[in-house]
Amino acid sequence: MRRAMSLRLLLFVLCGIIGAGSPAVAQGRLGFAIAAGPSPYDLSGTGTGGAGAAFLAWRPLRGLVIEPGMTVFSYQSQFDERTTLLLPELSVQGELVLGSFRPFIGGGAGGAFTLSGTGETAATLHAVGGLRVDLDESWGLLGEMRIRAVHPWTGNTVDIMFGVSREL
Repeated sequence: MRRAMSLRLLLFVLCGIIGAGSPAVAQGRLGFAIAAGPSPYDLSGTGTGGAGAAFLAWRPLRGLVIEPGMTVFSYQSQFDERTTLLLPELSVQGELVLGSFRPFIGGGAGGAFTLSGTGETAATLHAVGGLRVDLDESWGLLGEMRIRAVHPWTGNTVDIMFGVSREL
């Protein structure tokens, strides 16, 4: 019950952040991306799990990206139990615009909520870096590495994800 209320509160806050930026979207670019890939982890056990994510990249100014995102991460715990986490996060990133190439680096925070398996609600911090490549005016490719501290600083994941993006 407490976990469900915490998840609802965090989703409400993320929606508020996205909604608050809506009037200014006309001034900047707004893009949606989905990505997936392997994620080595050191949580309740170690190994490599899988991660999939959706991101909403808002560019209020050239070179600045505000990016709320939602990642689903699945891994095998030390007791051979499959655990799946929902990781809503907010990033602030600096982005260079080099023609169709846009390398970026940033950081942010969020939460970790257990969808299945055992676990508890925890805070997260992350650093992220990668490359966005514009294929045309609407479509692009994304490659990123997101290093995340879960329940700072007792566990970590390293998402290595590749995906596609679309300007909205």
